[in-house]
Amino acid sequence: MRRLYLMTVLAILLQACAGMPFGNILFPSTNTPVPTATATVTFTPMDTPTASITPTITPSPTVVHIPTQDPNQPTATFIPIPIFIGKDTVTPFISPTPVRPGPGFLSVQITDKKIFWGICKPNTTKIIAQLENPEVVYSVIVFVQVKSAIKEDYTPWTSGDVMQRHSDGTFSYLLAANTTRGHNHYKNSWILFQLVATNYIGEVIGRTKIYTNEIALSPCM
Repeated sequence: MRRLYLMTVLAILLQACAGMPFGNILFPSTNTPVPTATATVTFTPMDTPTASITPTITPSPTVVHIPTQDPNQPTATFIPIPIFIGKDTVTPFISPTPVRPGPGFLSVQITDKKIFWGICKPNTTKIIAQLENPEVVYSVIVFVQVKSAIKEDYTPWTSGDVMQRHSDGTFSYLLAANTTRGHNHYKNSWILFQLVATNYIGEVIGRTKIYTNEIALSPCM
């Protein structure tokens, strides 16, 4: 009985001393709860968006408003539509479409189409050119060549002469038979010429066709 009493007192003392410091050692209480394992949070991934299908662009055919002319096909002939006035048929007059001399030019005129070298007159002719946009044109150069009237023989082209500018936007050049290089090479000949327009930095912005049978040249008999 006494032994049981001593063991009970000892158990009470041991329980009172539990958790108290002893020197540098701290005895943990036997009643300290043991931490449980940390719960693992599982993230549910969101639905991955499915890439949409990029539509394929099919190019539409190019609409050509001006038909492409086939050189192998015959040229269409315009037939005027008759107009009926009472019992009579009247064919309307169709004015011809003006032929442009070349890109950048509206018209080219020649005052005399036959000149003579020597003492006969007229021995000069004037070439007058009207341009589309004369305000952007710095100069117009005229190149001249003489061709035989009876065979395929030519003189070299000249290096070019500057045409005179006028206030109305036109350009002119006085072509003299006696000073045209190669004027006396042939008995009868043609004077060929071409006009070239340049801008302020020397770029070609317009060019006429080569005029071949416009100015006849003959010696004074």
